[in-house]
Amino acid sequence: MPEVISGVSQTFLDTAAYHIYSEESLLGIPMQAFAMLFFGFLLFGNALVYTGGGQFFINLAFALLGHVRGGPAKVAIFSSGLFGSMSGGPITNVLTTGALTIPAMKRIGVRAKTAGAIEACASTGGTMMPPIMGATAFIMADFLEVSYVTVAIAAIVPSLLYYLGLFMQIDAYSAQNGLKGLERSELPSLWGVIKDGWYCIGVFALLVFMLVFLKREAHAPFYATALLLAINQFNKNHRLSLAQFKKYIFATGGLLAELAGLLAAVGLIVGALQATGMTGTLTNDLAFLAGGEPLVLLIMGALTSFILGIGMTVTAAYIFLAIILAPALIKVGLDPMSVHMFLLYWGMLSFITPPVALAAFAAASVAKCEPMQTGIEAMRIGTVIYFIPFFFVFNPALLLQGELGEIVIVISTALAGIALVAAGLQGWLIGIGSLGQGPAGWVGRLSLVTGGLTLAAPCGGMLGIGHMQLILIALVVAAPGVLVAWRGRSRTATSWL
Repeated sequence: MPEVISGVSQTFLDTAAYHIYSEESLLGIPMQAFAMLFFGFLLFGNALVYTGGGQFFINLAFALLGHVRGGPAKVAIFSSGLFGSMSGGPITNVLTTGALTIPAMKRIGVRAKTAGAIEACASTGGTMMPPIMGATAFIMADFLEVSYVTVAIAAIVPSLLYYLGLFMQIDAYSAQNGLKGLERSELPSLWGVIKDGWYCIGVFALLVFMLVFLKREAHAPFYATALLLAINQFNKNHRLSLAQFKKYIFATGGLLAELAGLLAAVGLIVGALQATGMTGTLTNDLAFLAGGEPLVLLIMGALTSFILGIGMTVTAAYIFLAIILAPALIKVGLDPMSVHMFLLYWGMLSFITPPVALAAFAAASVAKCEPMQTGIEAMRIGTVIYFIPFFFVFNPALLLQGELGEIVIVISTALAGIALVAAGLQGWLIGIGSLGQGPAGWVGRLSLVTGGLTLAAPCGGMLGIGHMQLILIALVVAAPGVLVAWRGRSRTATSWL
């Protein structure tokens, strides 16, 4: 091999022994995380599906939000976020919740490609939504040598910011297009839904309690699964027969085998890099190419994560970059948790970004529309997610790390900034009205998006600018957009929902 990518040579038998027996390859971090942590959560997530938990969360979302402005679209965000945090799989999430939410969105007048894009974005966000994130979160905890709860807590604010951005865009889109909710007579009653599936909430609460307060990460999902299956047998609507229980066992076994095969292959890649000594070489080369500049390295990391995410699963792409790129980013002074979360986010973006956009394409098949158009629409609706990773790298306070006062200020400005970005993207400022479609409207949109991103970008940290300075700059930049919206304000704009 060329000198730049040449590794240390070994005999075939030594290489085989290393891969099979060492804890750096086949039995390395991916397989260890799978055996110790992810196995139980996969068992629990699948149990929820077979005991009606997925349907419960969808019905709960319809009962709470189905009647409000753009109701079914907001239901998609709420139900997909909840169910996605359990399943951790964007495609599964789209095909499960999207089968109900996408037709309901189309019924109230949402365009097919927009309905598919909303569901794709909401389902993809479930991968990073605590308390149960995708398999990657468990592996991240092992890489960082912290508890899984630490990773889940760090993911809370970024995931909430993402879903807030989605929710506000949908509300603005609904107001702009005069979309109403469903009739209450068509929706399930809240009391009826809770009465039928209360135990799902109870089991969920037990899981969170054991994770956060008892610190029993490895045992919590097994206790929750056992309790869920036991209580479910007393529910005549969802009681599992012996044949259904066998289906649950076989389906879970199939998922476990599929994931174990994937993680074993990823372990072999990791082991090959370690055995040949290429890990340190590639890390140093990347740091050298970036000239030691953190921002250049971050952009390189974002592009590499996205490209690898196109051809690999999120987990495989993350593990590869956690070994090659993360040390280089940490070496230039960035926070380790922020770096690893950054790589996870950008690896996940391929689910909604063309040319692959698997979640968007799956949603397009349900919505019966053009896949590529759905992918482009998903990029627009999910715009916020492309910036959030840079924000928490600039200042780890968004990952709930640091002093309480700093965390409160950074989160507050981020929330306000995301609201302005959503308004600019949809051309409707909630509480004021439409920005219009003419030149003034587009200037207003640009003003709100730019001002919102400035406000959402965390002060201090890597940016090295004070809170008041950044807030003042953001207000000045966003002011023209607010004035444009005020001039064209509508009487219907005063309603939040």
